Parts: sequence; C-alpha cells; structure tokens
Amino acid sequence: MVTAVSTKRCCPKFTSRATMKPSTDRSWWDEVHRTMWRLAGRYDLTELTRSARQIARQVVETLVASGARSDHSWTEEKARLLRVLDDGGLTSIVANLGSASALPLAASLWELAWIDGGAAVCALSGGLAQMVVRDFGTPEQRAGYLSLVVRRHGALCLTEPLPGAGSDATLVDGRIGIAEWKPGEQPVLEVEKRGRFTSHMDFADFAVVAVDSRDARLRGSCLVILEPGDAGIFDRGTPIRKLGHQLSSTTNPTFQLRVPAERVLGGYSIEGDVIVPKYNHRELLAPTFRRTRAVMALVTASKMLSVLAPVVASYRTYDDSECDLGPVVELWATGEAAASLGFSAVRLSDDLDRFGAGLRSLDRQTAVICPAAKLFSTTRASEMLRIAASIVGKGRTLEAGSGFVGHKLIDAQLESVYLGPEAMQRREIAVFMTDPAFLAEFEVWTLEMRQTEGLPGAITLAAAMELWSWTLNHLRHAKDPRGLPVFRDVRQTVTFPAADALSWLLAARALALDVFALKSGADSQLKTGQDGLVESFYIDLATVFSAQAAGSVAQVCTGLLFGCDPHFSHGTETSNNFTISRTKLYESLAGALLARKRAIQFIRNLDIEAICPGEFGAA
Repeated sequence: MVTAVSTKRCCPKFTSRATMKPSTDRSWWDEVHRTMWRLAGRYDLTELTRSARQIARQVVETLVASGARSDHSWTEEKARLLRVLDDGGLTSIVANLGSASALPLAASLWELAWIDGGAAVCALSGGLAQMVVRDFGTPEQRAGYLSLVVRRHGALCLTEPLPGAGSDATLVDGRIGIAEWKPGEQPVLEVEKRGRFTSHMDFADFAVVAVDSRDARLRGSCLVILEPGDAGIFDRGTPIRKLGHQLSSTTNPTFQLRVPAERVLGGYSIEGDVIVPKYNHRELLAPTFRRTRAVMALVTASKMLSVLAPVVASYRTYDDSECDLGPVVELWATGEAAASLGFSAVRLSDDLDRFGAGLRSLDRQTAVICPAAKLFSTTRASEMLRIAASIVGKGRTLEAGSGFVGHKLIDAQLESVYLGPEAMQRREIAVFMTDPAFLAEFEVWTLEMRQTEGLPGAITLAAAMELWSWTLNHLRHAKDPRGLPVFRDVRQTVTFPAADALSWLLAARALALDVFALKSGADSQLKTGQDGLVESFYIDLATVFSAQAAGSVAQVCTGLLFGCDPHFSHGTETSNNFTISRTKLYESLAGALLARKRAIQFIRNLDIEAICPGEFGAA
C-alpha cells in the first residue's frame, strides 16, 4: 500500500569524520538550477514542480524502497501511483496546454526521474498519444480524447515485432483497409496491428496506432485511433519482462478491429473512390518525437546528478589520503552539461511550437539539438552511472539511498533505445548538421564564444568548435580511392563520430551559457553569504567540462582525418593547417587542471545534504 513518508528520505544524512560543513545550506541547489535552466520567475511551473517533487518523495520513493521494481507486472500499487499522478496534474499537462508543453513536461519529469525513471515514463507515456491528437486531431477528435471531464489515458503504438518496424517509423507492418463502404455512408475500416514494447496499454482508454494501407481504395500510411469497445480484438498484451522502468506499464498488444473512418487522425478526403488521409504517419509523429527526445534527455540526465550524494558519501568512507574526488567532478560536470543541453532543447522546442517553422534557423537548430541532447545524455549517463555504481559498491558503508544507483544505471540503458536507439539519433544529427542554416548558426555561436567576456571555458570551446567545423568542411569535400565522397550517409564510420563530437560541443556550450546566466543573474544571491563559493564552483565545472569536450573533439577529428581520408597526410599544407588549429586548442587548455583541483576542494568541504533538492515546498 502506498503511504506518505518524510520528504527527507530522498537525501539521507551522511556523516563521516572527513565531512566538513562550510556555511552552505540546501537552498542554493534549487536556486542555482532555477537560474541556470531559466525557470526563475516561471510561476506557472511552480505548482507543477512542487506537486511532482511531493509525489516523488512521498509516493515513488516508497514504492521503490518496498521492492516494486522487482515485479514487471502492472499491480494495484502501481495503479495507485498512476491515480496520484492524475490527481497531481502530471498526466494531463499536454491536454491542458495548447502548445509549448515541452518545458512543463521536462520540469515535472525531472523531479520524478530523480527518484525513478519508470515513474517519469509512466507520467510521460500517455502524453505521447495526447500530443498527436492535440497537434493534428480534428475538432471532434480533440474534444473526445483530450477532454478532462472524463480522464482518458492513451497509448501510442508504433514499434512492431522484429524484423518489422522500429521506432524510426521507416517501415510499418500494421495494415489498414476498407472493410465496408456503403453508398452515402461513412466507410468502415479494418485495422490490424501488432505492437511491441508499448507503454500505457494496461489501462489505456484508447490507442493511437501507426498503420499502412493494404487497400487500393485507401492511400498511404496514417495514424488511427482505436478503443477497447470497437468490434474485434483489442488485446492489451502480456506484460514485458524488463529489468528497468518497472513502475510503468509496457506490453506487446494486438489489435484486429473495425472502426469508422472518422478515427483516422487528422481526418481524410475522398478523391474519386479513394480515401486519402490528410497526414501520413511520419508527419504526425515528427513534432511529438522532437519534443519527447528533449524531455527524455532530461529524464536520463537527472540520474547523473541524483547519485552525487551516495557517491560522495561512499568516497568519504575512506581516509582523506585515499580520497581522489576527480571522478566526482567528472560526474557532476557531465550531469550539469547534460541537463543544460536538455533544457536548452526543450526551450527551443517550445519556441518552435510558438513561432512555427517559418524561421528556418530555428527549425534546423531543433532538428540537431533535440537528438543531440538525447544522444549525449544516454551515451554519457551509461558510462558515468557505471562508474558511480562501482564507487558506491566499494564503500565500507552503504546508506539507504545508495542501493538505487544500480537501478538508475539499468533505467538509463533502457532509455537509450526510447524513441529510437542511439544510432538513430546520430543519423538525424548527421543529416541536419550539414544544413547551411545550421552551419551558419554554428559559426555565430563560435564567434560568440570568442567575443563574450566572462563565458567559462569559452576560448577552449571556441577552438574546439573551429576545429570541428574545419574537419567537417574538409571531409565533405574529400574523396575516397573510388572517387566517392568520404562524408556521406551510408558511411556511418565517418558521420556518426562527427555527430558524437558535435553533441559534446553543444553540451559544453549549453553549460557555459547557463553558468554565464548564473553569474550575471540579477536576482542571484549566491554572491553574498557564500563569498561566491557556489558560483565559482560552477565556473570551474564549466571550465573542466569544456576541456573534456575539447579533448574528445580533437581525438575524433584527428581519427577521422588521418583514418578516413586517404589523401590526408603529414607535411601537406592542409595537414599543417589542421595541426596549427589543434595546437591552438591544446594551448587553450591552460588552467583547466587548476579548475579541476578547485572543484575537488569544494566537494571535499561540502555538506552532502546540500547537493540534493530542498523540501518540495521550496520548489
């Protein structure tokens, strides 16, 4: 049974003879992140985040501690959690907002994911079906499936059993045809669909499924809305045995139903004797996938920052002479960078929803930054959480919160395949990062790094951005021994590493800009009382991460140029220009090690309770 618990359980009090407590308090954690992520002054989000934090502390953590993650089935306790999420407004965010829902979703799911990724996905999954209905549904469809008078949970069913379609929607095996079409009456459609790894199906009141036509009288693909009461088979499927996200519902459903043609999402027209859906399924899913990639990036990023307390506590079980906090600095910096890039992506996504695709540069920015945010979070989280789990496991004492580190590693690995595996994110980045509009914007960002005074790690980051741009330009014009372009879609050994390097740069830039916002925030009180300790620490974190990103980019660029371009060799003018640029990058790293040492000292002297969010009432 779900019961309320003290909100202090999220961050147990760790004590050690090595622990020092300067004059910091837990209030700075929330203040820092509200300023960095541009949430300060967003009073429309206050109640939402407060509700999410309260549910995470009082309900989700209780479920996790009681062993609910050990059962993959949908249980009554998990159903109670869903009702709590309903009552807290976390499952109706999309239905309540006309547009620009990415930031409210991200802010609330961040709080849930801090405790458990499955709870966050449980709150998000129904929003996927709501999004496509809100974006493209007819007035009747919106009224019927977004109404809050009778709460309706929806499921979006796209992925199918292998070797059929994956979540990239390149192929769809689900079929739709005309079962009956009497003169003067609405056509009746027959839908056949097998789903795989579909969320929300245990309790969905409707399902939105992707299908393709098998009938000459119905053209192309579409999404169609199905209900349990439709004639035929609405099989919710058996629960999937999964290691992570056990607090969410996941099944393999089967549908074989007859539905009226008015269920085609977005409507249809009749051309001659052919039914033509207004939108194909790719058009319908594109905005939803764009928003959700950014939101899911933050669900994963939240895990890296949430394990800081048990990791530091585990380190402090050793003597001071054995305590090298370097990995903690890397974990903290990576988590902050992933969060900064994720919140940057959701803000851009909301801007695109508000202003439309008329601004091509904004459209291209979101096309690159949203998948880059998810790619960076999932690739780095798996590595960082693996290190965190090994550190916690080595400690001589394990506190209550430490046992959840392994759970978060498993969840992060599962999230890496949500909305397409990492290869899909890399492919999207590689396609859009060569667009002239994006490259022009990237050049502006590089100049911004050079010219904006006070940006932490800006000189290093600018040098890395210039090196990446030079390398990309060279590879796009280089030819292999057969005379074919070195940089092309099918040669993923070239395009994918370039996409990875870009995601590092975008994360480092996002963190630098967020720390700059913290530094220049007029309402920030971090300069007083703490003598600027917190602000200086974040400047050091951004400097350290810029150096890490630059090193990664230099390694990738060197490998691509010398390994993939047969005509690139030492001694030529081209290679000399590259060497000069790379040398400038390395020279810009001066001082990064000192920043790392200062960050270590800050963490060494920090009260561990300070690196957790405060009570939910302060959200």
